[in-house]
Amino acid sequence: MIDILRRFAAVLLLVGLSMPVLAADSPSEDVKGAKDSPIISRFRGAVIIGYQEQDYAALIKPLGPYDEGKSSKFANSQTVEGRVTSIAYAAPEGKSALEVYRNYEQTLADAGFKSSFKCEAESCGGYNFAATIADPVNQAMAGDLFNLRINLLDATNGDVRALTARLDRPNGPVDVVLLVSQDSGRQPGVLLQIVEGRPMDNDQVNIDANAMSNGLATMGHIALYGIQFDTESATLKPQSNETLAQMAKMLADHPSRKVYVVGHTDSTGSLKHNIDLSGARAASVVKILITKYRITPDRLSPKGLGPFAPVASNADNGGRAKNRRVELVEQ
Repeated sequence: MIDILRRFAAVLLLVGLSMPVLAADSPSEDVKGAKDSPIISRFRGAVIIGYQEQDYAALIKPLGPYDEGKSSKFANSQTVEGRVTSIAYAAPEGKSALEVYRNYEQTLADAGFKSSFKCEAESCGGYNFAATIADPVNQAMAGDLFNLRINLLDATNGDVRALTARLDRPNGPVDVVLLVSQDSGRQPGVLLQIVEGRPMDNDQVNIDANAMSNGLATMGHIALYGIQFDTESATLKPQSNETLAQMAKMLADHPSRKVYVVGHTDSTGSLKHNIDLSGARAASVVKILITKYRITPDRLSPKGLGPFAPVASNADNGGRAKNRRVELVEQ
């Protein structure tokens, strides 16, 4: 059996033996700066007419047909976070939306993607379904082909097909939302959105001493996401230094204050491992505050709670990243 990760690395959509000519009102070259995803390629002969890449963003996955009464405008939906790549294609003239859709559907299945929602034509909700998916990303895409993307992706005749699928892999899941539309007299339009799930970088914003003090005074505790460790280790990363210095300053400015330094983990792995790891991380913070910043030991108490006090769901990477933290708690 072909290894799933090898199949996943380059999904090739092989359609026909020649490259058909595009319709006259479509460009013959990709928009500037656009490129195919390394995960899922284009339908052969298609041209990129819109492109957007976001290092970390959220995407609503449709898991049901169009429903005006729902806030997401879908009968059921789920929000996923990670690296989001959105690519709009003009498929070759002479191809049908059905042929384009079936090729994507089969190739994704062959690569190990598991479908969580599929719909065709009026079972999707037709034009309204397509517009709900396509219009927000169309607005955000660079380039001067806005009207062409509207014409190809928002099929007014209801010839719309879509699927939502996921591939689980060791370094994070990949979610795909595919929309294929074809209005009367036009070639098909394709919108491919790919979300590569991964933890968000949490060490990009630091909290200063005053904010720490105010948080302790008002809430009794404060989470410090600027404290970072090597993976599965209690070794502090260098980027923790700024937050550690602010912790020391806050304690020096308030010499009577005593705190618990509490380590937290997500729920991945065994409970004992997470308890031990969170305790070791808390102890590392206490140790450096004592040895480097000369905070007296009786003012600091390390504690590890492992996964017992989450602040978000552990069901996705974004939630797990929020749960991995160090907190100061007022004694």
